[in-house]
Amino acid sequence: MTGAVPSAARVAELLVRHLGCDAAQARACASGLLGLLEAPAAAAGEAVRDAGARGGAARVRGVADTNLPGQAVPVPACSGAGAVPGVSGNGSAASAGTVRGTGSLTGDAEHHALRASRADGRAGTVPHSSGPGPFHAPGISPGPTDGAVDLATAPGPAELAQRLYERVTPSGATAVLLAVLDTEGVLRLTGAAGPAARTDGDWSRVPLHRVLPLARTSATDHQVWLDDEAGGRTLTWISARSDAPDTARPAGARKSATGTGARTATGTDALVCVVSVIRPGSAPPAPAARARLEALADCAGRRLRGLAALGLPDDGVRAAWLGAALDAIPVPAALLFPVRGPLGRVVEFTVDRCNAHATGLLGGTPEQITGSRLLDVFPGMLLSGIFDACVTVLETGEPLDLDPFPYEEPRRGVLHPALLSVRARRVGGGLLVSWQFHDEQARLTARIDDAERLADLGWAEWNLATGEATWSRRMYDIFGLAPGSGPLSLGALAGYVVEDDLPAVVRAVQSLSRNHGPVWFEVRTRAAGRLRHVSVNAELVRDSLGNPVALRGVVQDVSRVRRVEAALDASRREAERRQLRMAEELQLALLPRAHTALPGLRAAIRYQPAENCARVGGDWFEATPLPDGRVLIAIGDVLGHGLQAAAGMAQLRNALLGIAYTGADAARVLECLNLVAFHGHDESLTATAAVGHFDPVRRTLSWARAGHPPPVLVRGGRATELVNDDGTTLGASLDPGYVRKTLPLAPGDRLILYTDGLVERRADRAGDREDLLLAAARRGAAGSPEEHLETLLSVLHTNPEDDTCVIVLHVES
Repeated sequence: MTGAVPSAARVAELLVRHLGCDAAQARACASGLLGLLEAPAAAAGEAVRDAGARGGAARVRGVADTNLPGQAVPVPACSGAGAVPGVSGNGSAASAGTVRGTGSLTGDAEHHALRASRADGRAGTVPHSSGPGPFHAPGISPGPTDGAVDLATAPGPAELAQRLYERVTPSGATAVLLAVLDTEGVLRLTGAAGPAARTDGDWSRVPLHRVLPLARTSATDHQVWLDDEAGGRTLTWISARSDAPDTARPAGARKSATGTGARTATGTDALVCVVSVIRPGSAPPAPAARARLEALADCAGRRLRGLAALGLPDDGVRAAWLGAALDAIPVPAALLFPVRGPLGRVVEFTVDRCNAHATGLLGGTPEQITGSRLLDVFPGMLLSGIFDACVTVLETGEPLDLDPFPYEEPRRGVLHPALLSVRARRVGGGLLVSWQFHDEQARLTARIDDAERLADLGWAEWNLATGEATWSRRMYDIFGLAPGSGPLSLGALAGYVVEDDLPAVVRAVQSLSRNHGPVWFEVRTRAAGRLRHVSVNAELVRDSLGNPVALRGVVQDVSRVRRVEAALDASRREAERRQLRMAEELQLALLPRAHTALPGLRAAIRYQPAENCARVGGDWFEATPLPDGRVLIAIGDVLGHGLQAAAGMAQLRNALLGIAYTGADAARVLECLNLVAFHGHDESLTATAAVGHFDPVRRTLSWARAGHPPPVLVRGGRATELVNDDGTTLGASLDPGYVRKTLPLAPGDRLILYTDGLVERRADRAGDREDLLLAAARRGAAGSPEEHLETLLSVLHTNPEDDTCVIVLHVES
């Protein structure tokens, strides 16, 4: 519409082409519209009621009045994007809510004065001036509603914001914001234009809690001037009434669950439409400019309300890409929209959507969380202050980053503790929030730390490509280092190993390079003045080509284990020493006192128990004078070792003495001992023995043997074994067949009686040992009986696994 006022035919043609009206409706509407354009412009007055100081106080620029006189405009029955907002379907004009006047007004008088000063109650009814310009002639100030038709025919909120911005720019405006508050109290950005307008809708500059009550308590439109925190002034047009009683709820909008949505004084649920024009500087605009801004804002608001009634368009925060972004977040995340109370304050948040990771503290699922109210899912956020922090993010745009902190969730009178971290960012009119409960992770980390501490172990990994090392906390304790010092390199570790144990490290490295499996080794380390025993399990990590890329291992401090082992070993040795002393005392008690001087004889006797037992064995001997003048000489070996063998030995030796005092010969003594062994209490008692009587007067030896090694006679530099093949082991048979034999002796002869521990070694052949015995017997015969005995023991190296008893007898002259 440029130049002169267009004709009725031209307006009708535009209505038919752009709005889809039929010809009759278009002509009727054009006639009424041209009548409005030709009416005189209303005188711009000022009716200001100061509601507070700068810094957010609202100065009301108009008072709603639905009874102001106006002119009915016939409107064709049409719908769609071209419907003219603010006009009812029956052709009656909706009441204007912006009133202009002069002076400071209060009470009813001010209200009537405003009504009287009102020139026209409807925006968009001031006719354009003729001229070559698009809206007015040169030299004539533009009317307050120049461009009303363009605003009334904007196809969508974004285009409406741009058209409004173009028309308010001459008045110094830097931004235009259009928004709709849906039936749940969620502020939805629908349009923004101008360099000062943020793409996500910076509504923190418009304190809605100051203007929403005007819309919620009245069925009329309102305009207010606000001083914002940036030092500018903002004109805000707000309305909460529907264009028609049967206006459908916008697509995708949900009915308010709390009843705190856009329920107006009329009792009907309606969308709240907001138009804000932002101007820098605190100086008020000139009356004419102010009147123009108010008229344009009123016209744009009516159009926004009409578009909202047709269906609230989807804005960017509900776009499909945001759902995909939510699903890509690896922690619980959700998109929240604010729910505002009657005073415009945020009283709740609605969980519009969440990802698959979203969980509540007490097991809430993503399906249960989506569509719920925030404080229903997380009631503890109110007491913990997180809710207020989210409101601050929504109002200021400052992000929220809360590291893990103690959090409590009230449920049925019980506070459930947790460790929670929260992140929040403003996205459009809502919040993108992520959270994470760290309790399970903290418990798992604590369990790992406890396991490392209790087991005295740590883990480590060295990247062979970068040289970077990673240690667990316990590794620093094992090596006596402060955690802040950082892990040691592989080369530096060798300096902590005791030098004597370095070969074990070298062998482990060689094994790792040759084999693909893990290796185990143990070394001693010196750290912080302490000697530690360290057990290491290590392995090489290889790539797909077999090249080593990392070395990792588990290191355990086994010092306590080694100390326990050392203590146990010391205790074992002490117990063995005590047992040895007791065994020696027992052995001395069981064995006779060795007599070195006997009638006609000199003797050397040695008893040596096995090394791997308690110094108590089954070997025994006897060399003692008898009442009849003879000398009893006996030697025996009970099968086995230890206390059981010693008990059998004591039984046979005591029986031997009793039988010998009866004057029985050697064969008869063995027969009696065989009965004792065969019928004794211990059915497993078996033994060998050799028994003889030396007659010092005749110098004869009468003897018999029961499976025992034969004695050795050393005479004139020769050593021979005495022969007596008759007789079996004691306890083996009731018919042993023992035979007594008599051997004459000469002065200087040596008799050697011994048990099998002297000649039996498992690594030697028996024949070789017998030859060695005879050779040793000859070698030591020149010395005393004691020296002869020492020669035998040193040459033959007695069997440490068996008891040994040796008797050397020297016949006196």
